[in-house]
Amino acid sequence: MIDDIKDLSVLEQEKLIARRRFASYFLKCIWGVFISTVLMTVFAIYLVSDFGKAFTPERAIATTGRTLTTFMLMLGLMLGLYGLNPKNNKATRDFWLTIITFVITFVLVITFCIKVDNRYAMPIAIATLVILQLISSRASVLTTAILSMLVVISFLFSNRAEDYQMARIVSAVICNALSPIIITFFAKKHFSRLEFLLVALLVPFLMVPLIVMTTLATGDHSINILYNVLWGYGSNAIAAIVFMFFVALFEGIFNIADDFRLSELCNLSNPLLKRLASEAPGTFNHSLVVGTLAEACASAIGENPNLARCAAYYHDIGKLKAPLYFSENQSNYNPHDELIPEVSVSMITSHTLFGEILAKQNRLPSEIVEICRQHHGTAPVGYFYRKALLLKEDGELAIDKYKYAGPKPQTKIAAIIMIADTVEAAIRSYMPDTREDYEARINMLVDEKIKLKQFDECPLTLGDIAIIKRTSIDTLASIHHNRIDYDKKRRRKAQR
Repeated sequence: MIDDIKDLSVLEQEKLIARRRFASYFLKCIWGVFISTVLMTVFAIYLVSDFGKAFTPERAIATTGRTLTTFMLMLGLMLGLYGLNPKNNKATRDFWLTIITFVITFVLVITFCIKVDNRYAMPIAIATLVILQLISSRASVLTTAILSMLVVISFLFSNRAEDYQMARIVSAVICNALSPIIITFFAKKHFSRLEFLLVALLVPFLMVPLIVMTTLATGDHSINILYNVLWGYGSNAIAAIVFMFFVALFEGIFNIADDFRLSELCNLSNPLLKRLASEAPGTFNHSLVVGTLAEACASAIGENPNLARCAAYYHDIGKLKAPLYFSENQSNYNPHDELIPEVSVSMITSHTLFGEILAKQNRLPSEIVEICRQHHGTAPVGYFYRKALLLKEDGELAIDKYKYAGPKPQTKIAAIIMIADTVEAAIRSYMPDTREDYEARINMLVDEKIKLKQFDECPLTLGDIAIIKRTSIDTLASIHHNRIDYDKKRRRKAQR
């Protein structure tokens, strides 16, 4: 009965936190909905409609209806983005990135369509590709769908709607929206910039037959078919090139860890990694192995392997403050032999805080900054705690002073880094002889983290933990497998 009450209490607390999280998101984003609604409504009226007549008493109701429709669509976008991932602590950032991209793309679509005087000149793909690369494929599809509806409505509610031949507008929107949506199916492949650009340029060719058919369906059999094909493909090609500029711009403004930037950060010629290799070579080699292990575990449970590998490379950069205080960088001299346990613990645990500071100074993505601080959670430094117990006469000692400051891992990737970091260090110091030894050791280490409740604040499930254990065993066993001693074999042959 007591356990049931505790479970209900936890559940109610989680509901309260969820409501507060949504309320905070709503209050921070709702005024963005108002601003974007006004900007896009006024722009569409100015370019598509007769601006002078739009605000007359005769058109006041129509203009109001147009504004309210735009507002409801933008409100739907705001709520939809939150609904796709309600536990995302970057929800507000993602909304503002989306809304800025949305407005810019809307303006460009309307401008191209009117100024070029071809209904197929709609670079809708700009928003799709930017959101796909910087947020997620589902957010990208949602944004594309609402943007497409808003473009159609902008022409439909115009007081000159009959001049635009709505059938052609709708067919053009469908053709230009389908192409980038198809590209979203390649999102899981984590392409390089060049590969992604090539895909974005090649996929629009699939829309050429559709453009031809929709043009014929509107009753147009003239040379306009060729113009529609050229502008349809051209607008998507322009979008594929322009979106690279926006991705690079928003990467810096919002400090986002997209796959393009992660690949660049994983380059071992990066100044921070080069510094780690020269000043703390043991930590550097440890980080590389942790990167391999974390990447495999992330792939196994459906998380971003690029983020896992990159975060692993940088998770211990805080050790650059005092590399010799960490065993992997020591040779014959151990400075902890001259220090009391309390000071040693302070030196060891401070690397998470210093890592966070160093990551911020080097403008690393916020996801990596957080992992630098979270990858040890609130776990105790067992070795120095036991050493302090031996020095204390009464044998009693509060463990809180010998713990990392936290916080605990907040994401699955952070939890993966914690596990990979722990098991790699342990296996390196105690090399198992058989696969069974690997399995026993890794299971013990992960179960210990569970007992310490280090995964309570992240969405890692027991199923995920089981997969991570199995992947860690397979990966480390393959990394540290026994090599053939050819010299020994030659000596045996010589003896014969």
